[in-house]
Amino acid sequence: MVMKQDVWSLFDMFFSSQKTQQFLAKQYEELNLQDSNGKSFDNTYGFIYYIEHGKKYYKLADQAPAEIKPVLLFYGMTQLMKACILCRDPDYPDSSSVLAHGLSTRKRKKRSYEFLNDEVKVQKTGLFNHFCEKMFHMKHIEGEKFMMNHLLKTLPELVPLYKQMTNEFYLIKINRESNGGFSLSGNAADLLHMSAERFEEYINCMVSSKMKLEWRGTNNYHILLNEQLHPFDCFPLNYHYTEDTYYFPVDRNLLQMPVLNELMVHYVLLYNLSMISRYDTEWWSELFHTYTSHELPFINQFLNITAKKIPYLFGQLLHTMDIP
Repeated sequence: MVMKQDVWSLFDMFFSSQKTQQFLAKQYEELNLQDSNGKSFDNTYGFIYYIEHGKKYYKLADQAPAEIKPVLLFYGMTQLMKACILCRDPDYPDSSSVLAHGLSTRKRKKRSYEFLNDEVKVQKTGLFNHFCEKMFHMKHIEGEKFMMNHLLKTLPELVPLYKQMTNEFYLIKINRESNGGFSLSGNAADLLHMSAERFEEYINCMVSSKMKLEWRGTNNYHILLNEQLHPFDCFPLNYHYTEDTYYFPVDRNLLQMPVLNELMVHYVLLYNLSMISRYDTEWWSELFHTYTSHELPFINQFLNITAKKIPYLFGQLLHTMDIP
């Protein structure tokens, strides 16, 4: 297990207005915007306050009861998202349409409601869509629906819990090689009920723009990366925060999901959990006090993971943008 520094130290450099203005000016120059210095000056304190506000939400969540953590973590995350958006959209927010959450869920829960089987739908406008488009050039996801169980299965930190609770697993660790590359066990093909050759063809057809698999004939695949790997945006791989390594999905549902990176996955999950905790208080309270649901362990572990991992991923995203 890799011990991480305090995740908030990744943001320390931005609590200097001079450094932040230089950082924003660089972003706007890369976008070929006119008056990049003027725009960066105008947005410097807004950027700093977004980060500061987000940090306060997360610090409060550290000390809050689990029942109200989703609300604090969700709003903390939205503040960090807004800081990032300001790097790509100096006029944000230029309309009220980008202020809404950008997601929706069913308004009233059925008596037999189960969180893991619940779905969240992407709306036409709002923060979620704006973030996806500005930060990752991702469009045309309006109307997409995401099931909570599918999203949770993409998190490597939950692999042991899924094994304990369901006796199944959906991700396997990839191996770092001495030359800095990666390899994947040939067992991945078996788990997807494919031959080695069919698995190689299937994966390469699906993710050819990002990576390529080469069968070595020694029960493992070599992973050739076509672009630099980032923990916040590495589909089809999934980053494990405490192990500082990557996992590969061995479940077809996960491979065939619309491409969401992990920042988007956490936003959708936190949105739904925060809505439930605010508006379905009876179901939410019973979840925490009766212990009759198999879903509580998944929710508790997710809340513990996202509290550390999301600030870390946003810190990595901003530092990647700062690289000359």
